[in-house]
Amino acid sequence: MYKLTEEGNDYLKNGLPERQLLKFIGNEKTMQEAVKFPNSQIAVGWARKNGWIKIENGIIRLTDSGKKAFNEKTKEEQALDNIDRNGEAEQEMVKTLLSRNLIFESKEAAVEKKPKSSFWNRFRKSGKDEEKMEEVAEIAQLTPDVIKSGLWKNRTFRKYDVNTPAPAVYGGKKQPYIQFLEDIRERLIGLGFQEMKGPMVETLFWNSDSLFMPQDHPARGVHDIFYLKKPTQGTLPDENLIAKVKATHEGGWITESTGWGGMWSKDEAAKLIMRSQTTSVSARTLFEMGDKPGKYFTIDTNFRPDVIDANHLMEFAQCEGIVVGENLTLSHLLGFLKEIAEAVGIKEVKYKPAFFPFTEPSAELYGKMGGKWIELGGSGLFRPELLKPLGINNSQVLAWGLGIGRLAMIKLGINDIRMLYSDDLHFLRNVPMVR
Repeated sequence: MYKLTEEGNDYLKNGLPERQLLKFIGNEKTMQEAVKFPNSQIAVGWARKNGWIKIENGIIRLTDSGKKAFNEKTKEEQALDNIDRNGEAEQEMVKTLLSRNLIFESKEAAVEKKPKSSFWNRFRKSGKDEEKMEEVAEIAQLTPDVIKSGLWKNRTFRKYDVNTPAPAVYGGKKQPYIQFLEDIRERLIGLGFQEMKGPMVETLFWNSDSLFMPQDHPARGVHDIFYLKKPTQGTLPDENLIAKVKATHEGGWITESTGWGGMWSKDEAAKLIMRSQTTSVSARTLFEMGDKPGKYFTIDTNFRPDVIDANHLMEFAQCEGIVVGENLTLSHLLGFLKEIAEAVGIKEVKYKPAFFPFTEPSAELYGKMGGKWIELGGSGLFRPELLKPLGINNSQVLAWGLGIGRLAMIKLGINDIRMLYSDDLHFLRNVPMVR
């Protein structure tokens, strides 16, 4: 048997909050007005669940179902009425009303009244003298109303059944991909790396020219870079650095290289783009910090024109790192890569020779995950043509870049990179976080 709580009685007389909200909204109301409505969170939540309202651009409007609901009694309201009259309702509605604390279950037990002690009572026959039964209700749910009224003092509590179905409760947590990136960041800081930053809107000078990528390189075409329409030109660094980069591209300058030949264009270098690689951040950091030992990293966004599918996005994150010091070799680089891989949970790695315009020698890093070898990123030692114009004359620089999105996919157990940015609540609630 069920009975109405104080809140349930109020809603039986005045209507459920979601019904009261319909009258308050009329045709439409702004969200700022709606939050002033009593119990607005409850009312809006149930009204949306019932399909009575829709919210667009901060405006709440009634749907066709919401307009019909003005003249129709909901199942919840019918259930409240039934429970008020006879203490029973459909089991599905009972669960809903219990979850909303609008009813509580009372268990009736029969207790025989003791007859008054008298001489004649001893000789009465039990069949002729039946005593009236008194109902004693058990408290099924401890609510604020039960506590405030003091009802609990004179009642017994129903035993708790751990097998009774209960509504799922989901605690708040960070978005899985953000949590993964923050974990990688903490691990790199733990290895002694300092974080470096750079702009997402970048000039071709820092994105390509300072990295000794020729101005006619295929990667600088419109198919690999987003160019800004307005403004089209950015600010270049001081003329001394520009002159060194120009001389290196055209004839090698003092790097013992022949350069790329041709005429290097200052106007081309000043073009504004959406950064296509975080190596531009490394170049800026080297120019700023100078020729002294250090370890730096960045985890940030890059942009490249691409067809969006399960493996590609036009906007993606990259984890870039550099180590500056004297007498550094390829052996040191491979050791750092192994240490970094182990820091993110990859125990087995291997390397493959590769080519990149700004490193020599160069190597690709592979890690074994789930029994498969996965390419994790590229690496190498920055070439003198990159280092000397930036003022790095005595040190060598180890550099690497990890495809952090691919690593996150493996860690989170997903096979579609788009899921890293998903708003699917089922995925967000249930995806395991592997650290």
